[in-house]
Order: sequence, then structure tokens, then C-alpha cells
Amino acid sequence: MEKRPRHKTCAGVVLAVLAAGCAIGYREPQLHDPADPPAAQKDARELKVHLRSGELVVLDSWSVAPGNDRLTGEGLAYTLTREKKGPRGRRDIRLADVALLETNSPASVTSVGLGLVATTTVVLGGISGYCAISPKSCFGSCPTFYVPDPQGREPERPQAEGFSESIARALEARDLDALQVERPGGSDVTVVMRNEALETHAVRRVRLLAAPRPPGGRVLAGPDDRLYPTPPLVAPLGCRAPEGDCLGALGAIDGRDRVSPADGTDLASREVVELRFPAVHGAAGVAITARHTLLTTFLFYQTMAFTGRGAGPFLAALERGGPEGGRRALGMARVLGGIDVEVAEGDGPWRAIGTFDEAGPIAGDLRVVPFPGSGAGPLHVRLRLARGHWRVDGVALAELGEPVAPVALEPASVERDGRPDARARATLVGGEEHLVTHPGDAYRLTFRLPPSDRPLELFLESEGFYYEWMRSEWLAEEDPAMVALALAHPAEALRRLAPAYKAEEPGLERAFWASRFR
Repeated sequence: MEKRPRHKTCAGVVLAVLAAGCAIGYREPQLHDPADPPAAQKDARELKVHLRSGELVVLDSWSVAPGNDRLTGEGLAYTLTREKKGPRGRRDIRLADVALLETNSPASVTSVGLGLVATTTVVLGGISGYCAISPKSCFGSCPTFYVPDPQGREPERPQAEGFSESIARALEARDLDALQVERPGGSDVTVVMRNEALETHAVRRVRLLAAPRPPGGRVLAGPDDRLYPTPPLVAPLGCRAPEGDCLGALGAIDGRDRVSPADGTDLASREVVELRFPAVHGAAGVAITARHTLLTTFLFYQTMAFTGRGAGPFLAALERGGPEGGRRALGMARVLGGIDVEVAEGDGPWRAIGTFDEAGPIAGDLRVVPFPGSGAGPLHVRLRLARGHWRVDGVALAELGEPVAPVALEPASVERDGRPDARARATLVGGEEHLVTHPGDAYRLTFRLPPSDRPLELFLESEGFYYEWMRSEWLAEEDPAMVALALAHPAEALRRLAPAYKAEEPGLERAFWASRFR
């Protein structure tokens, strides 16, 4: 599809274009949430209304009254098989029956952190800098969260990422992340929420959960989000992986990740890592800090590329299918799976105790997988995981206390561009609507911690969903047969895509972080 520049670009280098304040124009499909339908514009040729029934209505004029729950206009209706359903005429459609709205009008992506976009929920757009060189490694996945230190310095890397698997409204979810920071009771804590990707985020809620740390210890979240106090974590005595001794990489939570290359013939190929710990008796757990590599990001972007100009109908079908249909769309990620954990005590048999499965390549999460220890000899831990799928920072043994109830904290204030934003705060606190953010947007949320005679362990709770922008560079890869394969036979799709991923793997991480919009 031909791009139509609306302004002259600078020196042919897109990164320089953005720095100079120029814009990149395009005319491609744009997707809109039915809760926020676009106003009719003279340069928008039509509005495609994808109904939950699978039928389609194409309007060439339309209107939605503010606060109304209906869309009215003139146009044609089509059946599931896209045959005309009667003559052109007046249409009156309940927004509750709409899965997705799609327009096709000119727009541009401009500078100021790409914060100015032509429509509220653009999904197809231009690409810049490293993204243009490596479109399958663009920074993204979800909102990113930073906790500045008491002096106000913001860390270079995010400390949490929200609802990474919520790639559509049908997959909206709540996410809990360990911030791995402590603060004294009675103090204020600032959390900066950013949209640093070519995505539209719809954030329903952001809260902090605070729980007192035991003396010298930590509070850890389990797979069910229950919080366990624990004394100091116990480091492994030994570690073996396919590459040999791995104690240096996994013996401490220090930012030195252990990651292996993916298999070149089957991306679902597994590997085993074994660790040894002292004996433990009573309630215990295997604590793991890890994040995804860019394998799932690549696969998601590749699937979007395969949908091509059918991205609108594809996402509309996903919305109609509800959560189950959404999970089917993530079939390749499900085959890759999490980090399965087994333990054996002394000479006893191996037994499965659970799975570490926190989505997202941006910020590592710390979780504990609980199990009862008998004290019968040294503890052996076995991790089974897909090769090249995980960056594991550390593995430790935890003695667990009884679960504790945290204090849930709503933001006391929300700022945007240095100014109070009462409407954003009301949206995040109320939980009934969504705060919609665009690339480059940033909000400062301030929380007031309760009084405590012990330092407080902090967890971030976020809820919402997001839409990934399609990239014009992907349109040449449109392949409906591969979309069908990924949905129906994800294991086979992982074998087919292995060579393509291996070709990109060496440079993905560098390109990913270099393409952040700050």
C-alpha cells in the first residue's frame, strides 16, 4: 500500500525526522474500541462495523451522540460470508453488539515522543529508527512502570510491566508484579506509568499493595497472588545446565540473566536446569526471578504480520470469541509454556510443584512456587523450560510463613506533564472506565503508604488491555494460511517459524531496547 507523506521528511533517516519534529503520513486501516467510536470526518471514507455476530456493516456516514449507546448512519450490511444483506439504507446499531470499529483515513505519526496521533486507537502506523531496521523487535508489550528513588531519580529500566498478554479487550486482565523495592511506612511513593511503544493502552486500574517485611526478609507473591513473608532467601549450593555450571548466573538476583539460544528447528524444544539446596522442613518455596526473551514478542508480531490487511477482521473475531477465543490466539505462547518446577528431597522421587509463568520481556518478576518440605536430605530442584524462551536472573529457596493480607492503596494524586489530572485519577480509582494512553504518554501516580514500624514490600496491581499497532512494513508478509496454522496447530507453527526467529535472534534484544519511545 502506498504511503502518502503529509510533510517533507528530513534526510531520509526516520529517527532524524522524529528528532526534527517532522511527520510520517500514511493511509491504512485504524481500529477503534466500540466504547470510543470515532467521529465522522470528511477525509474518512467509511466506517466498518464488525458485529459480534460476525456480520459486517459498512457506513459511509455515521454519528454517535455523546453518552449514547447507539451508532446510526447510512450504508450496507453484509452476512457472515460477506454477501450483501439488502439494499443500502439507514442503520441503527447498538454499540453493545459491536466487536470492533475500523476506519480508513489519512493520519500521521509525529514527534514529541510520538505522543500526537491522528486517532485515539490507531493500530496501523509508521515505524521509526531501529523498528524500521528490525520490525519484529520493536519495543512493546504493555504499559511500563518506574519507581523513582527517594531523590526522584527514575531508573533506566522499568520495574514492572502491566497485563502483557491482554492484547485485546476480550483478554483484559489483572496483573500483580513485585516491584522489588521497599519504602518506610508513612512515606509517599511515586510510580511513573509510561506508554513507550507503538500501542494504544486502555488502563482500568493501578494500585499499590503494601505488606510489612519480616526482619531481614522479604514478602513473596505465589502463583495465586497470595503473599508470603519469608526470612532471608537461601542461595543454591550448585547449579547445572546444558552449558555446564550455572551457579554464577543463577546463584543471586543480581541482573545477570541466564539465557540459552532457541532451537533452530523447533522453538518449543525443552531444556533442563538442576539446582541443589540445603534440606528444608515445613512450608517452603522455590523463588524465581525471570522474564521472557523476545521470542513471544517476535511470534506475536509475526502473527500480526501474517494477518496483514485482515488485521481488523482478525481482531474483531478475537473479540467475538471472548477470553477463550483470545487464549486460542495465543496458542504458540501456550505451547512454549512457563518454567515447570520439580523437587526431590534426598534420594526421594521427583514431584511437580507448579509453574512460574509471568508474561512479558521488559521487567523481571519475582515469584515463589510453594511446596511442603520434609527435611529428608538435600533439596534438588529441576526447572524445565523452552530453550531461548526465558531470561532467568536468579533461583533461591524460601521458607514461607502464613500468607499475609496487604494494604491496597489507590493513587492519592495523578499528574500528566507536571500538572494534576483529576480525571485520570478518577478513572484509575473508579475502575469503571479506561484511561487511554498513546505512544509517549506518561503519568505520575503518587501513593501514600500507611504507617508501619517495618519497611514495606511493594507490589503493583494493574488492570486493562492494549492494542498493538500494525506496522506498514509487515503488510508484505500477509499469509492467511500461516494465521490458520498458528491458531489450529501452534506446535507445527513453532517448527515452521524456527529458522526465521534464529536469523533475527542475535540482534533482537539490542534493537528492542533501542526502539523505546521516551
